[in-house]
Amino acid sequence: MSVFESQYFPSQKPASSLLVFLHGYNNTRDEMRPVYEYLQQKLPGLAIAAPEGGNVSQKDPARKSWYKVSGFDAENKRRLEETPVEEIAKIYNQAGQKLFETAMDINFFIDDMQKKYGFRDKNTYIAGFSQGAMLAIWTALIRMQELAGCFSFSGLAAADEHLDLQIVSRPTVYLLHGKKDQTVLFKCLDYTKKWLQQENIPVAVKVFNTLDHQILPEELDFVAGIIGKK
Repeated sequence: MSVFESQYFPSQKPASSLLVFLHGYNNTRDEMRPVYEYLQQKLPGLAIAAPEGGNVSQKDPARKSWYKVSGFDAENKRRLEETPVEEIAKIYNQAGQKLFETAMDINFFIDDMQKKYGFRDKNTYIAGFSQGAMLAIWTALIRMQELAGCFSFSGLAAADEHLDLQIVSRPTVYLLHGKKDQTVLFKCLDYTKKWLQQENIPVAVKVFNTLDHQILPEELDFVAGIIGKK
């Protein structure tokens, strides 16, 4: 039984693929609804499962996160351009145990969704935005069976020192990132790409020159193109 509250968005036509979509930090699955709707317009055979993080925002109880960052980066150094990317990686390494535990729970959630709606790993994808993207990468790589693909919107390979010891599967990871991102800095993209390559994980990169920390239709078009080919 999943520990997450969630919502399932059935496909408009007979389902051919399942996408598990993880929202960002202090975000909700409902705020991501336009993303789901856009993808399903492009892919009528796509079903989407949207779990919601268990941590409640102190500022707004309606908003959720997968884990808290403020406890190990109170000064927000990870968002400063002058902070070396190696130091940003060390900041996120402090969240290794929490990422592992949450990714395990997400994999149980995927199992539940697959069993309930008749999907298998070969037609199941995972995607996430920001903190959800970091969790999506973890979930895909520690899963016992290889998913069809992983899409990271404005994310990075967080707590990579811990993840390095846990890798079981190597699905293609698609990294989508904007050069104007001031939340998860753009320089994290190259760091994540190189780390994935070092771990022999297939990786594809899509850069958006004017994009800040959000999701554009052009990104979703790219994702729809990948899923639609399978």
